[in-house]
Amino acid sequence: MRATGAAPARNLVAANRAEALIPVAQFVYFVFLMLIFIGQQPFSSRNQEQLVAMAANNDGSDPFKQAFFIGFALLLTLLELSRRYRLQYRFTYWPLLLMLVWFLISCAWGVDPFVSFKRAMQQVIVIYITFLSLALLGPERIYRTLVAALVTSLLICWISLPLTPNAVHPPTESDKALIGAWRGFFFHKNIAGAVMALTFVVTAHAFFTSRKWYFALFSVMAFVFVIGTKSKTSLALCFAILAVSSVYRLLSQSVAKRAVLLLLVGLGMLLFLALYIAFQPVIERWFADPTAFTGRVSIWKVAIDYLADHPYLGAGFGGFWQVGDLSPAHDYLNQQFQLLTAHSHNGYLEILVTTGPVGLVLLLVSFVVLPAYWFLTGTTRQNATLMASAFAIWSFVLYQNLLETSFFDKDRQVWVIFLSSLAIAHASFKAVERPRWHRRASRTPELAPGGAA
Repeated sequence: MRATGAAPARNLVAANRAEALIPVAQFVYFVFLMLIFIGQQPFSSRNQEQLVAMAANNDGSDPFKQAFFIGFALLLTLLELSRRYRLQYRFTYWPLLLMLVWFLISCAWGVDPFVSFKRAMQQVIVIYITFLSLALLGPERIYRTLVAALVTSLLICWISLPLTPNAVHPPTESDKALIGAWRGFFFHKNIAGAVMALTFVVTAHAFFTSRKWYFALFSVMAFVFVIGTKSKTSLALCFAILAVSSVYRLLSQSVAKRAVLLLLVGLGMLLFLALYIAFQPVIERWFADPTAFTGRVSIWKVAIDYLADHPYLGAGFGGFWQVGDLSPAHDYLNQQFQLLTAHSHNGYLEILVTTGPVGLVLLLVSFVVLPAYWFLTGTTRQNATLMASAFAIWSFVLYQNLLETSFFDKDRQVWVIFLSSLAIAHASFKAVERPRWHRRASRTPELAPGGAA
C-alpha cells in the first residue's frame, strides 16, 4: 500500500519540477530581450561615423555577440531538453524556414560569401531563440515577457534623461538634425522612436484589456518619448496604427469586416507609394540632402541601378552595403555621403537587392500574406489582446520598412520585436479551433441481384 501511494506523490513532484522550468525560460527570454534592447554601448558618446562603423563591423565576427547568441540558444535548448511538460507550440512556419534556406544559398554568389554567411547565421540563431522560447512558454507568456521588456526599457529611458547627457544626441553629431533628440540608452533616435512607438501601442492594448491605470500611464509616457526623439516616421505611425489595431480588436468576431480592414491596410501602403510618385519632385528635395544623412531617394537609386544590371539573384544576403572595399554598392554611388550608408532605407528593396525576386516573394509570403491570413481567421474574444497587439506591431513594421530597413536587420530591436509578434500571432492562430471541411464520399448505388439498380 505504501509503494502504491508513493507513485502519485513522485509524479506530482516531477510535474511541479517540470512546471518550475517555465518561469526560468521566461526569465531567460526576458534577459535576452533586454540585452538586445540595451545593446553593447548604452549611453555611448557617439557621432555619425561611429554609427556607420558599427554597422560595417557588424558582420557576425564580434566575439561578444557570437557568445551572446550561441549562449542563449544553448541555454534554451538545455531547458527544452530538460522539460517534462508538453510543448506550448510546435514549429510549422515552413515558409520562414524556406526563406532562410534561400538566404543561405544566396551567400554563395556574394562578393564575400563568408561575411554573408555569418550575417545569415546570425539571423538563423535569432529566429531559433524566438521560436524555441515560444515552444517553451506559449504565446501568452511570450506576450507578457515582451510587454515587461518594453516597459522596463521605457522606464530606463525616462530615468536616464535627467541623469546623463548622453540620453540625448550630443552637439558633436555630424548630422546636425540629430542634436537634442532624445535617444535614452539606444544608439540612435530612430531606434528609440520606433521601440517607444511600439511600446505606446502595446501598452495601450494592455490597458484596453486590464483597465489598469499604470498601463495608460506607460502608454502616455511612451508617446511623449516618441515626440522627444523627433522621429517623424514613428510619430506619424503611432496613432494611425493604434486606431487601426483598435478597430481590428473590435472586429474579433467578424471575418468579413476584418477582411475589409486588412484590405484597407494594403491600400494604405499603395496610397503611400502613389503620394510619393505624385509629389516626387518635392519629396526628392526633402530627402536628397546629403548633409542630413537621410537622402533616401538617392539611396534607393543606388539599389535600383544595381538591380537594373543584376535583376535575378541580387548581391547575396547582407552582401550589398558595408562589405568592405568590395561592396557592390560602391560602383553605383551618386552622393559622397553614401559611402557611410549601411542599408537601403527600405526593407523590401533591401531584400530584393540582396536576395533577388525569389527572396522578395518569400518575404512577402512569409511576412505579409500568411500573417494577413492568421489575423483574418485566427482572432477570437479569448485571444483578442494577443492578436491585436501582434497586428499593431505587424502593421507598424510593414509600413516602417517603406522608409527604413528592419527586416533581417542583424539583431536590431524592431526586428526582434517583430519576430516576437509573428511568433505570438502564429501560435494564437494555430490554437483556434476551426471547422473542418470534408467532401462527402460519393455513394455508389447498390445493385440488385439481377444487376438492376
